[in-house]
Amino acid sequence: MTDIAIIGGGPAGLSAAIYAASLGAKVTLIDDGLELGGQLIKQTHKFFGSEKQFAGIRGIEIAKKMIRDIKEYDHVEVIDNATVTGYYEDEVITIVQGVNGDILKKLNAKRIILATGASENMLPFINNDLPGVYGAGAVQTLMNLYGVVPGNNILMIGAGNIGLVVS
Repeated sequence: MTDIAIIGGGPAGLSAAIYAASLGAKVTLIDDGLELGGQLIKQTHKFFGSEKQFAGIRGIEIAKKMIRDIKEYDHVEVIDNATVTGYYEDEVITIVQGVNGDILKKLNAKRIILATGASENMLPFINNDLPGVYGAGAVQTLMNLYGVVPGNNILMIGAGNIGLVVS
């Protein structure tokens, strides 16, 4: 039994967990990644905006700070490498965990927060499914999470700052 189950360990899920834990709630944070942070752990560029919104700090450093903040609370349980597969009328959440999905857990939560995060929305175009054609988010994932350089010569098309940063 947990007070609040938070599905998603990216910036929104981490923020919700920190806030709820600071109010004394027993929190269970569930994420499908091997580490918390969501999109932040892929971002090595410095953020824009106000100081309150971490301007001038790299996404990966923001994630590390939020993870440190979470660890200050002993009433926060983190279930990583896990997928929530169901939510039932009796307020039970089912969770599949592990590399092979061989662990099944059930969790009863008084409240649930869905913070399942962002995903890249690549516009379709002819041959966008060919090898070597990536969106900026995929390039960030390859380089910053897996240490893979996707190529030596690139053509970046886009109007946002992420394309410029990734290039």
